[in-house]
Amino acid sequence: MAIVIRDAELKRDRQVMMDCLLRNRQRYEKNDAFEQRFDWAYSGNPYGEGRAWLAVDEAANKVIGFTSAFPRRMFVNGECMIGWNCADFSIDKEYRTLGAAMKLRRAAKECVDRGEFAFLYAHPNDRMRVVHEKVGHHAIGKMVRYAALLRLDQTLGAKLGNNPVAKVSAALANPLLWLMAPSRSGLDKFQFSLVQEQRFGEEYDRLFEKVKHQHSVIGSRDTEYLNWRFLRNPLYRAKSLRMQQDGELKGYVLYYEGNGIARVADAIVEGKSDEMGILLAGLIHHLRKDGISSISLRLHNMNPLLAQAQQLGFRYRDDATSTVIAYASSTSPYAPVVLEGKNWFMTVGDRDI
Repeated sequence: MAIVIRDAELKRDRQVMMDCLLRNRQRYEKNDAFEQRFDWAYSGNPYGEGRAWLAVDEAANKVIGFTSAFPRRMFVNGECMIGWNCADFSIDKEYRTLGAAMKLRRAAKECVDRGEFAFLYAHPNDRMRVVHEKVGHHAIGKMVRYAALLRLDQTLGAKLGNNPVAKVSAALANPLLWLMAPSRSGLDKFQFSLVQEQRFGEEYDRLFEKVKHQHSVIGSRDTEYLNWRFLRNPLYRAKSLRMQQDGELKGYVLYYEGNGIARVADAIVEGKSDEMGILLAGLIHHLRKDGISSISLRLHNMNPLLAQAQQLGFRYRDDATSTVIAYASSTSPYAPVVLEGKNWFMTVGDRDI
């Protein structure tokens, strides 16, 4: 079977690409949200349209797979550039050989080599990690998940049933859980509020202008990106914990709720370890008061937030670990920085969706 790779045209190939995803990715269902997600991701991105490559079986004259990449404004040592966030790798089952997958992966890599974009990054599963490494991409760490238990209402309800005994047991057990939880000083220096933002305002831009200089490699968190990624997202709408001091935004956590769990999508703060710890402690305190049972935190294993989360009682969960890879041309002046995992500030909000 001769497999050739050609550039996709998003308008012309939209249905072909969606059909390929539906055939091969169990996470997707054919519904309005699926179509909205596709158009939002590929055409709504404030940094430009997505780029895609199709794998075509010439003999059968059919598309048997594709991959794509979304442009992302990045800062490397404070310098602004556009990188690629790789996404939506999908190949029909009967064509899942190393050769077809590598051809698709090389298509994106060669664009970086030609200087079309500064670098790329991706979050492949274990099977695809091998393909990335064989075409010359570099592992720069892992995405890991940690969780913190805030209340026992849901846990006891599941074990004892939704009845008065479970409610009384939770009322007695919750204060003991809170008493045993690690505490953090400094909360009184800041003001916290849980907000459903209608639009991220200029205070978020001002905060990111400061935070971007704290990290060697970081994706933009300007209001263009935040409004698109977290408020116009057709799959979920994020809420915000705002951390302020003297009326100025100093940090935030973006999260979405479901079944009593708050899943953190993004978090940044002006400052270092102390401020990071205070931000997370504020999140725990206010979500507990809001009736949330637990917090799920997914981020790069070298993210400095992780050490503070562990001190506050977050525990590792082994159900969501995946490799993070990056690629920059060997001739690029940014390669030494981009290909070193400890230089990155990355949360699950930096992934494709």
